[in-house]
Amino acid sequence: MNNTNSSDSSGSPKEAAKKPKPPVKKKKRKFLRFLLKAFLLLFFLGGIVGISAGYFIYKKYSEGLPDVRELKDYKPSLPTFIYSDKDEKIGEFYIERRILVPIDEMPAMMIQASIAVEDSNFFSHGGIDYLGIIRAGIKNFLAGHVVEGGSTITQQLAKTMFLSPERNIERKIREAILAISIERNFTKNEILEIYLNQIYYGHGAYGVEAAAQTYFGKHINELDISEMALIASLPRAPRNYSPYLNPERAMNRRNHALRRLAANNFISEKEAQEAALRPFNLGDRESFRQNQAPYFIEYVRRYIEDKYGSTKLYRSGFHVYTTLNQEYQKKAQMALFQGLRTDDKRYGFRGPIIRAGSPNRPAGYENGTYSVGQVVPFPWEQEKSGEDNSLVPGKILVGSVTEVKPDKAQVSLGFISGEIALKDMDWARKPNPNTDGLYAKISNPLGVLKAGDIIEVRVLPKEKGGSDRLRLALEQEPEVQGALLALDPPTGQIKAMVGGYDYKKSQFNRATQATRQPGSAFKPIIYTTALEKGYTPATIVLDSPVIYNETEVQKFKWKPENFEEKFYGPTRIREAVAHSRNLVTIKVLKDIGVQDVVAMAKRLGIDSPLEADLSLALGSSGLTLWELISVYSAFANGGLRMEPYGVRYIKNRDGDIVEERRPQGSQVISPEIAYSMVSILKSVIEEGTGKTVSSLGRPVAGKTGTTNNYIDAWFMGFTTEIATGVWVGKDDNKPLGKLETGARAASPIWLDFMETVEKDKPVHDFPVPPNIIFKKIDPKSGLLANFGKPYLFECFLGNSAPVQYAPAEDKKEDFPNSSSPL
Repeated sequence: MNNTNSSDSSGSPKEAAKKPKPPVKKKKRKFLRFLLKAFLLLFFLGGIVGISAGYFIYKKYSEGLPDVRELKDYKPSLPTFIYSDKDEKIGEFYIERRILVPIDEMPAMMIQASIAVEDSNFFSHGGIDYLGIIRAGIKNFLAGHVVEGGSTITQQLAKTMFLSPERNIERKIREAILAISIERNFTKNEILEIYLNQIYYGHGAYGVEAAAQTYFGKHINELDISEMALIASLPRAPRNYSPYLNPERAMNRRNHALRRLAANNFISEKEAQEAALRPFNLGDRESFRQNQAPYFIEYVRRYIEDKYGSTKLYRSGFHVYTTLNQEYQKKAQMALFQGLRTDDKRYGFRGPIIRAGSPNRPAGYENGTYSVGQVVPFPWEQEKSGEDNSLVPGKILVGSVTEVKPDKAQVSLGFISGEIALKDMDWARKPNPNTDGLYAKISNPLGVLKAGDIIEVRVLPKEKGGSDRLRLALEQEPEVQGALLALDPPTGQIKAMVGGYDYKKSQFNRATQATRQPGSAFKPIIYTTALEKGYTPATIVLDSPVIYNETEVQKFKWKPENFEEKFYGPTRIREAVAHSRNLVTIKVLKDIGVQDVVAMAKRLGIDSPLEADLSLALGSSGLTLWELISVYSAFANGGLRMEPYGVRYIKNRDGDIVEERRPQGSQVISPEIAYSMVSILKSVIEEGTGKTVSSLGRPVAGKTGTTNNYIDAWFMGFTTEIATGVWVGKDDNKPLGKLETGARAASPIWLDFMETVEKDKPVHDFPVPPNIIFKKIDPKSGLLANFGKPYLFECFLGNSAPVQYAPAEDKKEDFPNSSSPL
């Protein structure tokens, strides 16, 4: 036996026990390798699941989504803007008030402010800002309310352009899908340009330019840092952060925007702090959108809507260039405002706004609230009214009567007191249409006012050398209505249009829509027909009583009278028109034929149906002011009647002209007939019913018109520059009051307007056509005047002048130049 080999590899038990075990590190490595494999497997499986889920979600929620490439042809809803004859903006129509501004014309600070507030990582994300979502969540959690959103600018744009405003997970997924797609198809600047022109900023303003105008009355490139910060802060909640509605919230939100600007290094901390100290300097939010000629603007609106439809009117971005002269329009509105208030006072005082101890209110004050010291704005007024300008002479305010004495009334305006002298309220009698308000005055205010009454007062200028006591005059909202329409005769362009006292209270346009009896303002149409049939301004017609029995032409027994209820015997046509003699006009109408006058009216621009009987001589058939001023404009333009119009041309949003209007007209009467009529109408001003407007100091031709019971009052007149018509009346056809004729109620308004229009313009007389000749005539017979005898110069068509001389002695029964049947 060989004992030396007895110790085999296993060794003794003791030695075996001492043999080292496998190291722990190896086991850890194995475990880690296992975990890694498991993680990779799970990650792989999770990725597959995630990709599958993402693909499923994408497939599910991307179905039916719009193609974002539609934004390449971005054409948002734009307002239609209206401009004057000098291309000043005077009105607009819109569903969304938006003014497009290219990104390269926007101030850099406006862009930076929007990015700082809404999406500070805008230039680095691909449509969704995951870090921004986490940051916003933390900030909102710490603040306890929403102070920062997680949606990117691109997501907001996707929601605004393509999705509904509802809030749910499905809409958010679709929003994210669209945002990513937008980022892939558009540059960052393109996205910003659409966003900053599209987003809603409150109070009807869409886009930053409309917002700048709405909140500050400026263009976007005129704003300072604090103003841009306010605008950038609004899209999150425009109503909540409105500086008009919630100024404190708006201030805090603006300051948040300034801090964000500083945090993103767009401005320094110092600049942010300085801007945060600035108060809001808000503009009048109505100033950029107020239609400055409301009746005319509505006339234009109807024209566009009728021709192009409502969608193009409100959304297509038309630029409409009109014929309206803004200076003329302002004066027309003021002339009508003052004239109607003056006319209404002659009818009497309907009572205070609120009678002390009575709940009843007079007509015109049924609605609305009235506080002492409140300024009553002019119907067209845009500026804010307040105490700072309320004591300017002419301003109308609400006051409270504190004391009434036999010669005056004391009135409180809240912040100051004043007094109404008896002479400044002596018109305040009880209304009575059978009393001449020009002369009916009160002698004591004690029966008119009492302490506690709420009334309208007008601030009067201080009297020279008088006390500093605030002088006031009693006022009232007029019941009487009116209209003014002014045309340029050579073109037919509308230069001024006022369709009523206050458009806010009544949109009915009395210049274009109201059909009213013209009274004697219709007579020139009859005499124009007569001139064509051989009458002359010197033709004699007997002004005498007449009774018309019922016939085919005259459908009732009728005994007409002159306004003065007198008869004037042999009367020249010129005299008959100048003094508006009814009987002469009726006789002429019967002689020349009603149907011929109706035909003449149509030629001159009358489209309304006319009663074919002798009452036509008194203007019994209803017409519009639009129609009647067209007639007078033809007289002023040498018989060439131009179609009235208000739109010169229209451009689309791209600047292309879609419509252009040229003056259109036709020669409806000869220049000689037109001049003869103009010459006759000049006599109305020089010696007849329109004499009050002769103070204009230049050649004027025109005609007054008054209807039965003083229901309608007219003045139609023209110079070589412009033709203007004024109507005054009541919508309910009640009388204006005793002796409220066209000369009294309408012509002062016409004169007030025309004094502004004609101011500083050279004086021109109406041109005389070549075939017109002038002869000296005998005033009584209308024949040629004898040498050394009284005479008048009269105009005649070359072949219509008399050849016979007046008889040496007057013979009442012998008038060779008279119209014998009359």
